[in-house]
Amino acid sequence: MEEKIKSPVGFLLILPALSVLGLLYVYPLTRAIWSSFYDKAGSFTLANYAKIFELYTRDIIYSVLMTVATVGVVLVISIVISSYLRFKEWKFLDYMYRLPLFIPFLIVGHAMRIFLAPHGTLNSLLTRILGVEELPGISGSWAGLLFAFVWVMTPFATLIILGAFKALDPAYVEAAQNLGASKIRIVFDILIPLSKPSIMVAMILTFVRTISSLTIPLMVGPNKPNMITVDMMFRVNYFNDWGAANSLGVVSYLIVMALAIYYLRYMVTERGGIKG
Repeated sequence: MEEKIKSPVGFLLILPALSVLGLLYVYPLTRAIWSSFYDKAGSFTLANYAKIFELYTRDIIYSVLMTVATVGVVLVISIVISSYLRFKEWKFLDYMYRLPLFIPFLIVGHAMRIFLAPHGTLNSLLTRILGVEELPGISGSWAGLLFAFVWVMTPFATLIILGAFKALDPAYVEAAQNLGASKIRIVFDILIPLSKPSIMVAMILTFVRTISSLTIPLMVGPNKPNMITVDMMFRVNYFNDWGAANSLGVVSYLIVMALAIYYLRYMVTERGGIKG
């Protein structure tokens, strides 16, 4: 009886949040998917999908590969930083790795464009160290884009992974140390396996943030191939082609959905269900 009284109250409490979610996310998403299957005359068609796979298949593959590469590098760097800070306090590193969190993507893109330019800060430093006259810049290349993505995504993943490492019961680590295990072995045999769900969350969020980023690939990435988001912007701004842009959006959404479904299945298998 009490549950019957509480349920409507609970629903009313979350109704504003549900309304905002429906208005700002569900409705635009449904409309975008719907319009991707219709032409400007309002007739059902698959022409938008045929067009994007004819024009942008290379860009779709490039977007996925760039995102996967970013996730891989971020994973390694995040685990290294988290492992170090798990065993040793270093205030300087603890503050510095968080710095990119407070810099907007637009500023990151502009800064990386200057930093990675042929006569930018990085090359000026390297030419002095190596004693050479000139080095090619990586701004405007896939390498520069990967560098920028890793720099801006690593702090977010590190925060999650370091939090998971520090949340583990210290008794596990102390027992391993008492038995003579090295820190590297403790990381691989205890910290990483027991923090796997948090690590997966960090990697999935990194994947989603990378593949949906527009400003950084626009300012640091190469002219060709492009990330999906850049193609979407060009279809809308230069061709007013919302059908193709929405189709590209649906493709990127399906890529992310595949990852989300994998994660949910993992959680169900690992924990016997996701519990609030």
